[in-house]
Amino acid sequence: MSGLPGPGPLDVPRRTLGIRIRRVPDGLLLGYRDRAMLLDGPAELIYRLADGARTVTDIADGVAEEYGIDRAEALADVLEFLGDHDDSGIFQW
Repeated sequence: MSGLPGPGPLDVPRRTLGIRIRRVPDGLLLGYRDRAMLLDGPAELIYRLADGARTVTDIADGVAEEYGIDRAEALADVLEFLGDHDDSGIFQW
């Protein structure tokens, strides 16, 4: 990451390898460590776009396009989501 607290717009997150992923009617069910997490809506899209090639800004652009929201709002939402899940182990930097 950028060295500052939390992810920054130019950071490039990627999904952590080894996480079990199952598509369920409500989204993606992630199984890792001894935990499970359901991602739906924008959270599912952010997770899918975090492929190790896209920056946080690129991911936010995808969210803005998919949901028809302002880029600045999408970037704030993506930064918040990634920051909230920084210690969860589902992303690597």
